[in-house]
Amino acid sequence: MRSQAPDLSVLTGRDCLITFAAMALCCDNTVRDHEMGYHQGGGTAYITAKGVMRRTGLSRTAAEHALRRLETAGLAEPAPDSTAWRTSAGTLTTPVPAGTPDQPPRDANRSSS
Repeated sequence: MRSQAPDLSVLTGRDCLITFAAMALCCDNTVRDHEMGYHQGGGTAYITAKGVMRRTGLSRTAAEHALRRLETAGLAEPAPDSTAWRTSAGTLTTPVPAGTPDQPPRDANRSSS
């Protein structure tokens, strides 16, 4: 489990954004079952650079670069052999401690209602 929030600024780059979208769709079991037309069972799905290429039209170099940038930013988890990546719902829900650069301190004059 990550101890810090992912760096979402990496998603401002087109290659990283569409790679993340392809990865999110590929790694969701319900979406994958719908695409295949039948239930494939549970498990953990990963996407390779070739899978990103097929889904997005990116070159292999661009796909690999985007996947590695997403990994460095904390938005992608590599497979044990580091040839594929995945993400999960928890990726975007990691709590950020108050007062960190990712989350400005709460305004004391603002009402909490």
